[in-house]
Amino acid sequence: MRKILILLSISINMLFGAEIRDGTLFLEINLASAAELRIEGSSFFLTENNELFKQDCSGEVTCKVVSQSTENQFGIISRIDSCSGYDESEAIINSHFIWKNGQLALKHEYWFFLPHSFQDLAQAQAYATAIDYPFSSIQSIPVVNSTLQIIQQDGEISFFESPLKIYSDEGLWINGLPYEGEFILKVRNGKLVLNHLLPIEEYIAGVIPNEIGNYSPLEALKAQAVAARSHAISLLLNNRHSKDGYDLCNTTHCQVYKGKHLRNELIEEAVMQSAGEIMVINGKVADATYHSCCGGKTDSSQAIWNGAYIEHLSGSICIAEAESYSLETEKGVTSWLNRKVDTTGMSSWEKNTLNWNRSISKADVANKLGLKYIRSFEVLERGISGRVTKLRIVGDHNVTLDSEYKIRQTFGMLPSSLFVFIGSSGKSVFHPAKTINIQGRGSGHGVGMCQVGALRKARNGSDYLSILQAYYPNTEISTQWIDNEGP
Repeated sequence: MRKILILLSISINMLFGAEIRDGTLFLEINLASAAELRIEGSSFFLTENNELFKQDCSGEVTCKVVSQSTENQFGIISRIDSCSGYDESEAIINSHFIWKNGQLALKHEYWFFLPHSFQDLAQAQAYATAIDYPFSSIQSIPVVNSTLQIIQQDGEISFFESPLKIYSDEGLWINGLPYEGEFILKVRNGKLVLNHLLPIEEYIAGVIPNEIGNYSPLEALKAQAVAARSHAISLLLNNRHSKDGYDLCNTTHCQVYKGKHLRNELIEEAVMQSAGEIMVINGKVADATYHSCCGGKTDSSQAIWNGAYIEHLSGSICIAEAESYSLETEKGVTSWLNRKVDTTGMSSWEKNTLNWNRSISKADVANKLGLKYIRSFEVLERGISGRVTKLRIVGDHNVTLDSEYKIRQTFGMLPSSLFVFIGSSGKSVFHPAKTINIQGRGSGHGVGMCQVGALRKARNGSDYLSILQAYYPNTEISTQWIDNEGP
């Protein structure tokens, strides 16, 4: 145990990335995290947070952490105060977003810590237990003022204190992809964390071509833009990456973001025509999760993720012909998978989501589940989309999988859990041979907007608002969702 060190010169924006500037939401999107990072650009510059020192750069630059002025630490919060006027040497300022009165607001809190810090979580937990404090009061304290070594292409070496700001109007290449604008370089858990700090509309323009395709019909792109914008706000409110040093990651865990990659005039038009629009329901932002292909019907979030009932994520009909099939039964799913679906106008990737087959050895499945042998599979539950949500495997002992994602993983990461075992003849119990053959349809979890369905509806003349209503019923569009004043 040691006396808690300093920490409080950290600015709000360095601890928590998202901010509101003149009515515009800015987000920190993580681009890379490693012990050593390489950045390339024809012209850019680095500056410390106080902007007193500036370094012009060109070509490839290598960034490394060479020392840390403080070790990773955990502190115990004694109290939280929302009042202003405290000396920064007394408290850490914690800023996070909340949803209040139908708007997104930035809330500032002052965290006061007990006068001790700990090098690892176990030590902090032991002390909290001894003094009867809950584990929820334990907070990881960010490491600041780490020394970074910057090595330019000509061999020139410079040293800076983190965090660093990076600016480039001409563009940077990071992991082979182009980006431009403002960047933040931090240190978290001994690694460099490189984030893109940008307005939300720029972020959306970098998401939609990588999620639904850059030459999709305009109305489908606009629907994707509104869904992605709404989903981003939901993720921001959940603070899923707040301890990682950024707001959102650039992968499917949040949304796929690749900067200028695949952007074109059609993407710019879709973002411009839907600018600032998000979906709300019952005074709250509507989580607008989406997926590649439902396979006929979308499913409920409650069935797929074992959560609470959510009105606008309760499932809908995507392909009209699927309505007459009871996809919660084995016979209904088998019949539906054997029915051909019209694929007129679809791209190859769309067609591939509607009919697929996979094979995996029984031994591989047994090994993944820690079984010596497998006697049978029994489908216990399916969602309304036909996705298997609960599966029992009978072997030397029984294993029950109760998540569609775990089920997909078990059989070699299937595109979706909307499938049947070939040879099951519409029965819920299947006794496999050495090789397990699977027939399926759809791609992804099946909740929210079906991207293949959105593309089909757009080609058939639907506008983006009707597409959104089909997948997120009873939601409304809002453009006045940013609180410039704060709570």
